[in-house]
This record gives sequence, C-alpha cells and structure tokens, in this order.
Amino acid sequence: MIRLRLQGSRPALVCAAAVTVLLASLAVAGAASAKGSPDFRRGHLPSIGEIKLAKVKGGRAEVSVPVTYTQALSGHPKGLESSEVTLFVAAGLKDGRAAGGKFRRIHRHTILGSGTILDRFRLDPQVSRWLLGRSKKERGRLVRVDVRHRVRPDRGSRPLHEKDASLTMASSHQARPQGETEFLVMKNDTGMPIKTASEPDLCMYTNGEFGSNLQAFTTAPGAPLPPGGTVEALVQGSANLLDSAKYEAGSGKGAGEWFDWEGVAAELILDAAEIEATPIFAAIDLAEHCTTNASIFQILAASESGEAASMQSWLVTSETCRRGCVSVNLPTAFEALGVQNWNGGGEGPGEWAENSTDVLEGLVGGWAGTPHGGKIVQDQGLHWERRQLPEQTEEVTVFDGEAFEAEEASHLAWELSIHEGSSSAGFSG
Repeated sequence: MIRLRLQGSRPALVCAAAVTVLLASLAVAGAASAKGSPDFRRGHLPSIGEIKLAKVKGGRAEVSVPVTYTQALSGHPKGLESSEVTLFVAAGLKDGRAAGGKFRRIHRHTILGSGTILDRFRLDPQVSRWLLGRSKKERGRLVRVDVRHRVRPDRGSRPLHEKDASLTMASSHQARPQGETEFLVMKNDTGMPIKTASEPDLCMYTNGEFGSNLQAFTTAPGAPLPPGGTVEALVQGSANLLDSAKYEAGSGKGAGEWFDWEGVAAELILDAAEIEATPIFAAIDLAEHCTTNASIFQILAASESGEAASMQSWLVTSETCRRGCVSVNLPTAFEALGVQNWNGGGEGPGEWAENSTDVLEGLVGGWAGTPHGGKIVQDQGLHWERRQLPEQTEEVTVFDGEAFEAEEASHLAWELSIHEGSSSAGFSG
C-alpha cells in the first residue's frame, strides 16, 4: 500500500497573496466562547499540502502551497494565534540533500480559527531563471516550506507554544518513506529562558524531507524558549535501504549556532565535533545503509548566559526489534548502547549493526572510562527528562490500487523536557 500526502487536494478556503491574511471566516462554527483563560490543545500540527512550482507572467517562478491549521486554543480568543510560513530555496545539493541558501521569503498570518490558506510566493527574476533551469528532480529537493504555528498566553506577551511542520516539494509529491516517525514535544520546565540546538547524527530525515525537520527544535537567535514553553514537531528516522548511513552532526544549522552562544561550554562542543567524535568517523567508514543502522539525533540546551547546559542524543526506533531490544521506543544513546553488547559482552551486535555500536560508543563511551570514548552527551547544570504521551494521529490519504481513501495514521508521541540541575550520572542517560 502506497501512502501519499494529498492534503493539498482539499479546497483552499483563503488565498493569501499578501503578507498578512486574517482567518476570521475560518472560525469553527458553533464553538462556545471559553470562560477565563483558553485551554491549549496539544497536537494538530499544521498540515502542508502539495507544493507546486509554476512559471508565470514575465518568466518568473511562483511557488504555491496550501497549509491547513487547527485552532490551538479553545473558544475564540482573538490575536493569540499566528503563523509564519517560510519558503526556502537551497543553493544546491550535497550528497543528495539540500545545502546552503539561495532564496527565502516569509508570509505571516493571524489565525482566528481552523481552515486552509493557499500561500503564493513569487520568486525574484534571477532566482526564477536559476531554479527553472534545474531538473524537475533537483527542484523538488531544493524547494522547502516551513510552517510555525505560534500561540501566545495573552496579548502583549511573547509566544509560549509552537507547532511546527516542514516539507520539501519532492516529499509533498511522494509516497511515505520507510522508517519510524515520532511526534515530539520539547518543553522548558525550568524557570528561565532556554536556548536549544538540534542536530541529526545518523540516518535521520531532516530539512523537510518527508515532513521531518529537526531545525524545528533549534531556537532562533534572540528568541529562546520561555519557561513553560513548548515546541511540537515530527521527526522521521530512516530505515530505508536506499539511504546511505552518514554521520551528519556538525553540518546542520544547529551546530553552527552552538559556536555563537556566548559562555556555552565551547570545550564540550569542540571536543564533540573534532576530538571525541573520532571513533564515530571511523565507524561510519564501515557504514552502508540505514536499514541496519540506528537513527540518532541530538539536542543541546543551555541557559542564556551559558552557565548551564545539557546535550543528549536519542534514537528513533520501531515498536519491536529483532534482538537485544531497548525498553522504550525513544531510548537515549546510552540506553541503546546497553543492548549493543558493549566491549564484547553478550552475543551479537544487538538491535543494530556493529558500526552503530561504534557510533553510540563515540557518543557516550567516555562516561564508562573507555580509552577512546566520547563525551558528547552530558549535563552541566541542566538535564533532560523523557515522558511518553498519548499517540498523536493525523489524517493521511492512501491509494489501495484502485482509489484514494482517507484514514488516520498514529505516531508514537514523547515529551522531552529540560530541567534545572545536573543528573547524578553527569548525563541524562
């Protein structure tokens, strides 16, 4: 059975050609006004439909995309919900993935209900000629749409909650990939603003590939996650035979911003990126495909002053595994290493291939005193906690060989929260 994202086939209720569009006509009919503070609803991420590229008058390129929003607050609180829709065109492909930036444009909307906006982005003449000159396959990977649905607790305050979605043009036309999808909520459970940066380590879809974009968990400069604030998004691990296993950390947006954080343990980052990661790079030389490797990503959190920080790596796994299973479906790198028969104990390599064991050892091995182990995951005044949430469902359209039918798909859901104080082990494992 082929699964397709066809939300774009739904009729658009509003056409947004200007930067700001009001959705007053999209308010849910018959909904009662909330008494007191409106209730915040988890889940219901923005749904990005089919992204289309067309040549319009004057030879310029125009990108259109329908985005469906679900009201995040109960009742009809006005002016508390907004969205930011960003069209991003990458400068080229590196190892088959988008790299660099060629064009960026942002549309902002005020949301007063649930419904669909059709955004249209007109590209500059020079960028239009360049993009239209690329092959159809390359264009699909270069064009990406990011959506941030932001929610304020009250008028005049900064957004507290954020629901993010991202999709490349290629992914909006393709069947769903192999691999595991997790619905994640990142929450600041400290009493201070927190900066975060997220990175793929190995075999993760990101930058909008198949709806997964780890950049959703990287806060913008000058806009830390406030106390009690949340960011919700999907992350997709790859179990695809066609995807080669390559160590990705250090190449994304998050890693670059770590070095700009004043006071944040630069030694920790430098060791992770240049010294402690040596056994990881050696392991990747032996890697082949993502079907036999762990899907790993990491998030770094720090206080604004940089005096407190914590970095942790997690694995995206299926509900069942072949052998040497972990006890949860979103284990830490340290927990996963425990079932990999570390240092020769037990039988076989565990759930993943032998080179995955080397990667995990490079991430966390230093805590057990191995000669060349890493210290990438650690706590310095902050620590992460993990909590399973009710499964998150979304509507998808599937093709059964004869016709398209709508059905609901469920995702495993987790909350990753950051707390004050270091863990007793020195890392959040």
